[in-house]
Amino acid sequence: MKKLGRLKLSVARAINVKCANICISDSYIVHIANTHKKELEQVGMSAIDYAQFVVDNYNQIRKGSGDSILLVVYNKELSHTAAIALNYSLKSEFWEVKTAEPRRQSEIVKRKLLWRDCPSPE
Repeated sequence: MKKLGRLKLSVARAINVKCANICISDSYIVHIANTHKKELEQVGMSAIDYAQFVVDNYNQIRKGSGDSILLVVYNKELSHTAAIALNYSLKSEFWEVKTAEPRRQSEIVKRKLLWRDCPSPE
């Protein structure tokens, strides 16, 4: 398990979720590399570098599928995203990156906006 960062307390409070580390497992790195190979090649990043980029730079959080939330590096053309879900282990709770991929704006704006770092047009 690799730690990528932390969901900040101020952000967690704003969207009413737990403040916790954001981590990724080797199996999800492999999933991202295999499932989104073409998209990663287009942005010139490895799966782990892409996930790290999103965690370091997200400026929006949107509702994901099921119990996940979507970290978004929002851009009018192509946004960068990582879906994370809260994972409970015996030792601690942490947000786990489940997948990460570039997405078009039309796909992003369909998701409910939970938090935004700075105003950006919808």
